[in-house]
Parts: sequence; structure tokens; C-alpha cells
Amino acid sequence: MFRPIIVLLLFTCVTAGTFVLGTASGQAPNKPPQGFLSILKDGQSVMLKEVAGKFEISMFEDGPELLSHKVTKVGTDFVTVEDIGGLIETRLPVYSIKSIVRLKVPQK
Repeated sequence: MFRPIIVLLLFTCVTAGTFVLGTASGQAPNKPPQGFLSILKDGQSVMLKEVAGKFEISMFEDGPELLSHKVTKVGTDFVTVEDIGGLIETRLPVYSIKSIVRLKVPQK
């Protein structure tokens, strides 16, 4: 008499547990950022300059590695930079960035 109820409860618990564990571990892998900030990479040296109330981020392609700031994190809608001394960390939302400039050093 109680056997079908016990089997049904056991089946429900196993099914619910599988669903909970399956959705918790099924997170999407981190994809590389795309769009406006995709040119920036973690650990990259950049220069940060304020221009007309917005920020301009400049970097050298195949150039000097020691610039005023270093990129510490690139999100989908922000970038975090740290000054060369490692004392000040600044989070810049996308709407506060005027441009990202990539300077190419001519090859000899």
C-alpha cells in the first residue's frame, strides 16, 4: 500500500535533485568580450587621458610596455585600469569612454 507512494516520492526527489544540480553547474563558459572593448586585454599597458569630460584610452601596438595605466579587468560594459604605482584602481563605464586609440609604431 505504501510502496507506490514511497517509489513516487523517491523518484520526485531524484528528479528534482538532478534538475537543481544540472542547472547550477551548467553555466555558460566565459566568452571573450566583443564590441567596443574587445581590443583591450587584461594586463595590457595603456595611457588614460581626459578629453572633454570623457576618457580616451591609448595603447601602442608593438611599442613601449610601460605606460601610465594597466588594464586589470574588461567587462561587457566597463573596463578597470590601475595606475602604474598600483595605488589607484579606476572603473570606467562604457558611456564615459570617448575613444580607444591604437598607435602603430612604424617598422624600420
